[in-house]
Amino acid sequence: MLSKVLGAVGAFLLIVGVVLAVRPVHAGGDACGSVFQPDKGITPMQCDARLSSRGTLVAGFGAGGVALAVTGISLAAIRDRRTRVAS
Repeated sequence: MLSKVLGAVGAFLLIVGVVLAVRPVHAGGDACGSVFQPDKGITPMQCDARLSSRGTLVAGFGAGGVALAVTGISLAAIRDRRTRVAS
């Protein structure tokens, strides 16, 4: 049960990270684009801070999601191995 919960939360965090990465960023009325594809010709300094902080959030959600998913898979593998060894 714990491995399923960890896997589900990990998948949710990965989805949140992708959604944050593709959503456009706006700063002071200017469209800055998204983390994956900033708008061409955008040079305002106010976009740099917004895109940087959004990129940090995306990296955090992605790393957390991967870590939880790997932990869930590892727990499931350990549990399956214990049941095979015990029988």
